[in-house]
Amino acid sequence: MQMKLMYHGEPVDCKKTGNGCGEVMCSRELMLKVLGSLVRPEMMPVIHRIFEVQELFQLADVSCLGENQLYHTIRMCEHIHRLKDSCLTALGVNREQLTTAALFHDSGKGKEIDDCRFYEEEFKPAKVPRKLKKYGVPGWAEYYSPLHDHVERSIEIAEAYDIEGEILEAVALHHHVKILPEVLKELARGLCLPDVIYGDILRFKPEQYTAKGCGLSQVIAALDQICAIERKFAGRVYVARDPEEMEDELAKELVIGVTDIQDPRVALLGARLEGNETVILFDIRGFGAFVQQNSEYKVQAIKKEILKTIRSVIRVQDRYRDKDLVSLVGGDEYALITKVKEPEIIDRMVNRIKKAIQNRTGMDVRFGFGSQGDIEANFHEARAKANSCK
Repeated sequence: MQMKLMYHGEPVDCKKTGNGCGEVMCSRELMLKVLGSLVRPEMMPVIHRIFEVQELFQLADVSCLGENQLYHTIRMCEHIHRLKDSCLTALGVNREQLTTAALFHDSGKGKEIDDCRFYEEEFKPAKVPRKLKKYGVPGWAEYYSPLHDHVERSIEIAEAYDIEGEILEAVALHHHVKILPEVLKELARGLCLPDVIYGDILRFKPEQYTAKGCGLSQVIAALDQICAIERKFAGRVYVARDPEEMEDELAKELVIGVTDIQDPRVALLGARLEGNETVILFDIRGFGAFVQQNSEYKVQAIKKEILKTIRSVIRVQDRYRDKDLVSLVGGDEYALITKVKEPEIIDRMVNRIKKAIQNRTGMDVRFGFGSQGDIEANFHEARAKANSCK
């Protein structure tokens, strides 16, 4: 694909003087340096492609529904970069096509949908434009103005850069193509999305996502929604993480007081917390000596094995009650958040976990628990009790 080079780094009109500005790091160069510092090095080719399209460069000044549109475009490309070749093969698409479609899908957005000028409540139903009908969008499909008006202009911009075929279709249909379950399932597997995200996208606005489209169009539409969900939950990490990684991170932040039970990851993991759950702390005896005598690889492997062992025990119990959360909170400490309050039941839980860890690793465990305060206070009480054990 040939792209017209719109920005070459020449002096630009300075906003202060209106004259050609020769200052170092002005306009394009400054933006390029800033973006380069915010993304992984392997994403720099995408950043350079953005600066080859004037309309993409201008998205930096547009925010819609709380999200900067240049960031939105880059974030979609980051998701595409994370997909393995095997996943792309199963989806029947290639990375270059996906990246190009992602770059152009919102290229037509402008100040008409900027949050500083419009509120979400002001978006009104409108007729589906003729250009979208050409790509198979039914006349009765949901279409809102000015929210969706950019699609026509995005098509025109893509055509001006000699984009055609399935990529152009993906640009045209990213708000209206019906995403098939098998396509979404493969994409969810490739990005390690929780089931709740898969279900949310699959059921989202069936009266809008109605058009038939190729796999490329469906993947772009799904990625667009994934970024919207990330914005809704206020953080990229929640969506893209494996559920067990998410659980490990959430439980750790809960016990040290960095977050609370209103954290959206609680719902994503299917847990229900009240804020006063019991915290059990497991401290591995002699772990320091083990670290000194073994390689870093083996140390990390045994940490994961212990975490996996604790989960394997509590997941059997989760079948009959609310889900417990477990995390590695220190070099040799593991925290378990549970609704169980009765000391007798806690003792039985602990004994089962201790026995499982000993059988798997040969290591002994000391423990403590707290149940009278909030999660953070219970964690500190549990740690104090564990440290007092001989």
